Amino acid sequence: MLVARIHIVFPLLLIASLGCGRSSVSDVAPVHGRITLDGQPLANTGVVFQLPGKSLSGGTTDDNGNYVMIYKRGVNGANIGINQVTILEDTKRINTQHVPPRYSQNSELQAEVNPGDNEINFDLTTKPK
Repeated sequence: MLVARIHIVFPLLLIASLGCGRSSVSDVAPVHGRITLDGQPLANTGVVFQLPGKSLSGGTTDDNGNYVMIYKRGVNGANIGINQVTILEDTKRINTQHVPPRYSQNSELQAEVNPGDNEINFDLTTKPK
């Protein structure tokens, strides 16, 4: 039930928060990549990058697991620096791969965004480390 609520609330939260905060577009760099889970593309999945104290960026994977981060309307990217990354699985599909909590609710993922173009891929596993 919580995951279903996250799926409904996430787009509203993302829209409300994109572009809010203390970031300027000059502090943002393009970010794109691919997400897999146990070697398979993680399709139709939300991705959130958050630099502490700054605006968050969000994206959604396509059928092949590819994503592009959006900072605010008309501006792709994420804040430069080490971002906390949260993966939110697609709750509309039956038999979807389930994202372990260490990547979602209790995410331990981080990604460093540098000036310039950033390709950041995530090869996730369901097996504990």
